[in-house]
Amino acid sequence: MGHYTYKCTLAGVQNMLTKFRLNMLNREASNPKSKPQKIIESLKINEGMVVGDIGSGGGFFAEEFSNKVSNKGFVYAIDVKQENLNYIKDVFNKKGIVNVNLIKANPHKIDLPEGSVDLFFMRNVVHHLHQQVEYFKNLRKLLKSKGKVAIIDYKNRKLSFTGLFGHYTRVNDLIDMMDNAGFYPLEEYDFLPDQLFIIFALKS
Repeated sequence: MGHYTYKCTLAGVQNMLTKFRLNMLNREASNPKSKPQKIIESLKINEGMVVGDIGSGGGFFAEEFSNKVSNKGFVYAIDVKQENLNYIKDVFNKKGIVNVNLIKANPHKIDLPEGSVDLFFMRNVVHHLHQQVEYFKNLRKLLKSKGKVAIIDYKNRKLSFTGLFGHYTRVNDLIDMMDNAGFYPLEEYDFLPDQLFIIFALKS
């Protein structure tokens, strides 16, 4: 009985910590300093589109995208952590959001139909990926013929936390990597002071 109680207590603490972490992620993403509305405007998401939010975290952007695509389209909230998806599911159920599909991915591949997605969005995810070129080659197959990939990631700030721990992507490295995977830079934005923001399209 004592062991069972301990396991239940530990699970409760872990669940509480997960909620705290994801609430923090959502607060950071929604903070005006992070310019979320300007990011969303730059993506040019319309009704009926299919959008994949890779590394959904607490679901802030997935929810914003769901409003943009309306019930004529839908959003894939994609994450490698099941606890993140469980959190999103609980929140979205309470809010009555029904046009978001939850996808558990692995670090190398996303299991979606080929040629089905208009836009993939990745914020602060790319620096976590291994075998990046292969990852984006696989992602390329999932896009429609005019599909795009929007990437936001930290710049190399040597004296910052992200710089010291390698949580960043160099612009030239990203462009070279995406070129090798079959993409070219379509649009580049500079309104995020600590992050790069580039939208890539498929090379013909």
